[in-house]
Amino acid sequence: MKKVLIVSLLIALVAGFAFANGESEAAAGGTKWPQKPINIVVAFGAGGNSDVNTRAIAKHLQKELGQPVVVTNVSGSGGTIGANQVKAAANDGYTILCSQLSMNVAKVVGLVDYAAEAFEPACVFSQASDEVLVARAESGWKTYEDMFNATLAEPGKYRLTSNAGASTQWIAVALTKAGAKFNIVPSGGSGERLKLLLGKHVDVIAMNYNAIKDYVDKGEFVVLATDSPKRPFNLPEVPTLKEKGVDCEYYYYNTFFFPKGTDKAIVEKFANACKNVIENNAEYAEFLEQQMQPKVYLGPAETVKYYEDELAHIMQYQADFQSK
Repeated sequence: MKKVLIVSLLIALVAGFAFANGESEAAAGGTKWPQKPINIVVAFGAGGNSDVNTRAIAKHLQKELGQPVVVTNVSGSGGTIGANQVKAAANDGYTILCSQLSMNVAKVVGLVDYAAEAFEPACVFSQASDEVLVARAESGWKTYEDMFNATLAEPGKYRLTSNAGASTQWIAVALTKAGAKFNIVPSGGSGERLKLLLGKHVDVIAMNYNAIKDYVDKGEFVVLATDSPKRPFNLPEVPTLKEKGVDCEYYYYNTFFFPKGTDKAIVEKFANACKNVIENNAEYAEFLEQQMQPKVYLGPAETVKYYEDELAHIMQYQADFQSK
C-alpha cells in the first residue's frame, strides 16, 4: 500500500512539473506563438522603401512562422501615427511595427516623447539602397559644390524637401548648419518627394538610389551626394555629405519593433525567423540584389545599441531640429 502511495505521489509530482513547465513554455512563446495571423504595421506609405522591404520578407515569414503575416500601412507625421498605434497595441506578439531612423528623429523634434526604448526591438532586417541628394539635370549642377554655391548666390530660391520628424529633416538641418541657404519645403514620404521633383515643385530631394536610377540613366536627374556613412559601392564617384563638412550620415535600417512588454521568447523567435530568411532564402537574396541592397541583420541586443547610439548623436542637434 505504501509503495502504491509513493508511486502515485511521484507520478503526481512529475505530471505537475510537466504541466508547470508546459505552461512556462507557452508563456514564453516558445511553442504556442504564433497561433493566429500577425499584423506588421509599416509606419510609412505604400510603395516606399520600408513598405517594399517589409512585404518582401513578410511573405517568407509566413512559411517560417506557420501563420499569415499581414502588412498594413499607417503613415503620417514622420511615422509617429503608426508607431503610436503599435505602442498602444496588446503585447501578445501579434502586432509589430516597421520603422527606422525616423523613430529617433521624431523624438528629437518633439513629435513624440519616446523612441526605441518604448518598444521591444526585434531586429534590423534590411538596409535600404543608399540615399542620395538628387536634382533635375536641367539645373546645370554637376557637383555638390555647384548646388551649395547656387544656394549662396540666391538664398531661398532653391527648394529642398523635408519631412518633419523624419530622416530628411536631419538632412535639412545639417545642410543649413553647414551654411546652405535653401528654402525648406515640407513634404511627405519618398513617393511624394519624387513627384515634387518631377513636377518641378522643388529643386533637390533625398531619395534611395534604386528609386531614381532610371531617371539618372536617362539623363533626367543628377546625383550630387549621399548621406550614407560611406560612398555607395555602385556610385564610388559620389561623395558623402560628411566629406563635404555636413554632419549627417545614416543608413535606412528598416527595423521591427514589438510593443513594450512582449515576451522576450516571442521577440527572439520572430528575430530568428527573419535571420533565417535573410541568410538562407534564395528568392529573398535575389530581391536584395535587384534592389541594390546588401544583406543586413542585427539581432535584438545589437538593434537596441544601434538605436541608442544614433539617438545620442542626433540629440546634439535637438535645438536645430525644433527650430525648423
